[in-house]
Amino acid sequence: MADSSDYLVEIQPRSSSRRLRDAVRRAPGVFLLHAAFRRALRSQHRLRNGLPSIVIVIVDTEEIGDSHRKAAELALTGRVEPWPHLRRRQSKAYVHVLDAPSKKKPKPATAILEEHGRHELILVLTRNRSEVPEELTILADDIVDLEPPTASHINAARCLLGCSRIDELTATAIASLDFSVMVLLACKRQVSLEVVRRLVAVSRAPIADAVPRLEELPGYGSARNWALAFIEDVRRFNRGQMDWTHMDRGVLLYGPPGTGKTLFAQALAKSAGLPLITASVSQWQSYGHLGDLLGAMRRTFETAQVQQPAIVFLDELDAIGDRTQFADHHANYSRQVVNYLLESIDGAGGRHQIVVIGATNFREAIDAALLRSGRLERHIPVSLPDEKERFDILQFHLKLTDDIEELRAIATDLDGWNGADLEMIAREARRIGRRQSRPVEVADVANSLPPVQELSEESLRRIAIHEAGHAVVAHVLSPGAKISVAIRRRVRWLGSQVRQRGGAVRYELPEYERPLDTRDDLESLICLILAGAAAEESLLGCRSSGFSGSKGSDLDEATILATQMVASYGMGRSLPFLIEAHQVTTESARRLPNSLREDVSRILDQQYSRATAILIEHSALLNRIATGLLERETLTVEEVEDLIADSVAETR
Repeated sequence: MADSSDYLVEIQPRSSSRRLRDAVRRAPGVFLLHAAFRRALRSQHRLRNGLPSIVIVIVDTEEIGDSHRKAAELALTGRVEPWPHLRRRQSKAYVHVLDAPSKKKPKPATAILEEHGRHELILVLTRNRSEVPEELTILADDIVDLEPPTASHINAARCLLGCSRIDELTATAIASLDFSVMVLLACKRQVSLEVVRRLVAVSRAPIADAVPRLEELPGYGSARNWALAFIEDVRRFNRGQMDWTHMDRGVLLYGPPGTGKTLFAQALAKSAGLPLITASVSQWQSYGHLGDLLGAMRRTFETAQVQQPAIVFLDELDAIGDRTQFADHHANYSRQVVNYLLESIDGAGGRHQIVVIGATNFREAIDAALLRSGRLERHIPVSLPDEKERFDILQFHLKLTDDIEELRAIATDLDGWNGADLEMIAREARRIGRRQSRPVEVADVANSLPPVQELSEESLRRIAIHEAGHAVVAHVLSPGAKISVAIRRRVRWLGSQVRQRGGAVRYELPEYERPLDTRDDLESLICLILAGAAAEESLLGCRSSGFSGSKGSDLDEATILATQMVASYGMGRSLPFLIEAHQVTTESARRLPNSLREDVSRILDQQYSRATAILIEHSALLNRIATGLLERETLTVEEVEDLIADSVAETR
């Protein structure tokens, strides 16, 4: 990484050191911005080699001032050692600051493009991507983000000003401050970390008012319970009643997309009164070059160190990968990324009062070393909301006072919807109310729902038989199980996807102590999972795609279980241990040796045949339950027990 040492070599030839020092003294802010611009443009090889190019620089600030323009011009063509290929092309360069578009003033794309005929090298400075005209976005060679000056840049400026070097943590803290304060501290002869931390605390932006406190949020189950206990521990820590070493060091939130894991972290930070430093693995990886990626990762944790006690929230954690799965030519790159993240979470650089929260949709894809004690040691599921939680989420967003029972009925009908879906429906309902200049009503919620599709009698009968198959095999394999089953005649569509399942079976097994699963237990579970498809084939002559085709489908779950038996539990024809059970996926199953894949297929085939045999033997009960579902759509535990009793009595 080309930070302070590389940077000084690049811009400070001995013959011009005094002139450079004088320039920095006159405009230290321009120098720091100049360093940031050069760093942002390092990857622009066409521009650095003097070839015609247009590069858009996103300057994340409310106003792009004269300092930004001067720094950009200096980085592109300046007298202080421009890139060698640009020394003869200074007259060919042009820096344009893109004004925010307005209704009266259109976006000035044409004016910028006209400059391309007169200047070969163009930098366009803009505050954000939304202000860039579409045609300019298409024609530009690249769009880069201008990140703040680094700790190394701070020390480079101090060196040129004759000030003593400061430690990296203090320099990082200075670099995180507002630009004007950053420049002032960079020029200050004596700077202490305590003073900088006080400035950081004063300047720290409060979490947006739009973010609720955790106590206000509905749902979240066990994650909510952990968070409330954590908040209380933070208050004890603030009162001096406990030491931070007694706090959890890390938490992994895992569950389906749209269940509000990011909102959970924001609300937790607000309730705990702690700063929240957010990052995502995909954001780190967007830097591309390994050095830049590791630098971005390091800055995330350095920012947290400056503001500790603090929370670091890492989204999309599964994108970091699992070292046991790295096998291609990128393996060394990926392995270094995982190792560096492990080091950062361990806090070798001083992570004393930082809790790390990771979020993922795929827990099994995360390296096991990240999940051990001392790192992301607690693993908390964030599931789809149940009926009560769906009502609470809608009511949280809508704040209705009338027709509450109707809203409760709507929430009941939205089985399988996640928190993001429900929030979207609430937004649309409020929009309907605003258009009619009145408060939102329950009718607006109903009108915001996606269309309902009525299932054909043929499809409904297939679904009823499928769910009845699960119920029959569950009864046969676990005679004391409490079984209820339901189907839907109508399902709702959101976009191009069905948002609700056509049917579901719920069963509670008898309570008894069974700390370890045996081979028989797992095979029976696979048999139960495959029973729906077996029922379709038994009564209708063929099975449908309803039991497969997606993550979480019957076939996916059965395949994962069979793979765990063969590759994790030593329950196949041989005894290898190849994959940790919690990391087994259908993807890892495909990478097994042929002999073990054949073993997985054998288990699936055997249990499918077993389910078919059970259903043939109990075909009368299968037909009774399927017919009952078609008539009533829902069968309670008592109703299923009555059908079982009637079937037994008939066979005697």
